[in-house]
Amino acid sequence: MTDTIQKPEGLKLWLMAARAYSFPASIIPVLLGSVLAVLLNPGLQFNFINFTLTLIGCILVQVGTNIINDIFDYDKGIDKEDKELGIPHGGSMVISMGFLTIKQMKTAAFVSLLISFLIGVYLFTQSGMWILYLSIFGLLSAIFYTAKPIALKYKALGDIQVILSFGVGMTLGSYIVQTGEFSILPVIFSIPLGLLIDAILHSNNIRDINFDGKFGVKTLPILIGEKLSVKFYYVLILGAYLSVLLFVALKMLPWFALLSFITLPLALKLVKMSEGFPAEVSARYEYGTKHIMMTAQLNMMFGLTLVLGLLVSYLFFA
Repeated sequence: MTDTIQKPEGLKLWLMAARAYSFPASIIPVLLGSVLAVLLNPGLQFNFINFTLTLIGCILVQVGTNIINDIFDYDKGIDKEDKELGIPHGGSMVISMGFLTIKQMKTAAFVSLLISFLIGVYLFTQSGMWILYLSIFGLLSAIFYTAKPIALKYKALGDIQVILSFGVGMTLGSYIVQTGEFSILPVIFSIPLGLLIDAILHSNNIRDINFDGKFGVKTLPILIGEKLSVKFYYVLILGAYLSVLLFVALKMLPWFALLSFITLPLALKLVKMSEGFPAEVSARYEYGTKHIMMTAQLNMMFGLTLVLGLLVSYLFFA
């Protein structure tokens, strides 16, 4: 239960605030885009410095997004514990439980996004205008995911934003950092990651369907209901595997990409779990939180095995 959480100190506190468990959502697209750059461009000279900066910049964009989300959710009342309504502490819980102040969180968000944008400006000087466009898009997406007046999350547009920012944007950006050129292929190959990253958000929104609406928040589960939301979760999870299978069948990706299918048992388990969210508030929150964490783990494992399969193909069978 959240009431028993002891305040972490130092780095552990800030990792809690940043929701470090979700970092694979930004790490995996960078790995995929970078591997695609060398796989699709034989003889390319890989730039490890630019790769490292891209990885840091994308993680910091995610940190900024998560912290801004916490600030605006708390201000809206979503993450505050309300025993009458049966609402537990939400988000990273560092604000609602008094571990960090709003001022500290705003400072952390500003520093994270400033450093990530400066990295983007440097990479623009190395790789061209597309990186500047993507950096600006990433910065605006991080801010206006929950910030007024746009607040995409509160208007059931969070799913689209997550797929475009994390799936497409980070994969494509990492590719362009290495090649200096736009290509539609990284956009296409980002589809399975975009689906699984959105599945993390969608799992969260299914968990919170019963009280998000109390604060005027619209999410996809609120609009379509829990039953259809579970079906949509099926589409997100299984769609990732079907898209990889299609890419391999069309010979767009090497058959080693199918290494990602070793994670299918976990995916099927999560699909089954999505049908069993309890009705009772505390049980639902604990069950849902476990489901969210496991979905994040699936995203990481799927992404790593996909990237590993592509690397094996490049290193030993190119």
